[in-house]
Formats: sequence, structure tokens, C-alpha cells
Amino acid sequence: MKQILIVISVALFLLSCSSKNESVPAEKTVVAVDTLQYPYKATYSSDLTVPSNPANAQMVLKIWKLFEGKQFDSVKFFYADTVTYNNSGGFHFYGSSAQLLDYAKKDFESLDSLRFDLSMWQSVHINDRNEDWVYIWATERRYEKGKGDTSLMHEQWQVKNNKVCFFNQYSAKYIK
Repeated sequence: MKQILIVISVALFLLSCSSKNESVPAEKTVVAVDTLQYPYKATYSSDLTVPSNPANAQMVLKIWKLFEGKQFDSVKFFYADTVTYNNSGGFHFYGSSAQLLDYAKKDFESLDSLRFDLSMWQSVHINDRNEDWVYIWATERRYEKGKGDTSLMHEQWQVKNNKVCFFNQYSAKYIK
């Protein structure tokens, strides 16, 4: 019995020695300073912080999911009182979020279903303008009266005061 206690004591001692809490120094974030000369000057900005606030991307992705599920009343919460929207077909909207959602509902009336496959998203802060944006790249699959149409999409969403105030859209036909 005495030998068992000695073996257990030695084992516990060895375990306590081998499970030291060794601190691993945290990785230092290196901020790269851009000193390159570019052949073009950005007309809007090239002074960006990426990634920026991930909550903005989360909000925009919630909007996409709710929109895909035709839950338009739940989407209104995320929009500013006045919204600007430019779609890839040349349509321009500027008005209340309620009017925008009415437009979206009418668009959905002709659809059997809609599905998005998101390739990636990115939260961006534009430093020299103090603006927050979310960029999304996706494949949109629209099914209208049994006929499918697939497009590649890119959207830019501007977020001010935790609300969407502007978004636009670019699209291209999907190449099979």
C-alpha cells in the first residue's frame, strides 16, 4: 500500500512538472506602410483598413438571408430611413426603406425561388472618408416560372450609424 502511494505521488509530481503553463508570446500585428507609386489615382479612395468591423458584414449577410427567404418585414430594421440603391440593370432608387422593400416584394412576385451562393465578403473602412462598407461576391440563382437564370454578382453596401444607407450591384452572366 505504501508503494502504491509513493508511485501515485511520483506520478502526480511528474504530471505537474510536465504541464507547465508556458506563455507563448502573442503575434505582433505588422502594419504595412504603402510606399509604392501607382500608375492610377483612385477617384474615390485607396486609403482602406481591411478587415474593419465584422458586425457590418454580419448585418449585411443577415439582410441577404432574410431577403432570400422573402422576410421583407424583418429586413426593414437594418435600413436607414432613406436608402439609395443602384442595380446592375441601370435601375436607380432613392427613397424610404419602406418604398425600397415594396419594390423588392414586387420583384419577388414573379419568382418561384431565389438562392444565393456567397463566394466571399469583406468589411472595409475607408479612412480618409471615415466610411464603412461591406463588399460581397456571390452567385445568384433566380427561378422565374420554371426557368432558371444564374448570375455572378458583386455588391457594395455602405453602413452609417449601424444602418444600411446605400448599396449597389454589379452582375455578369454565369459562364457554364
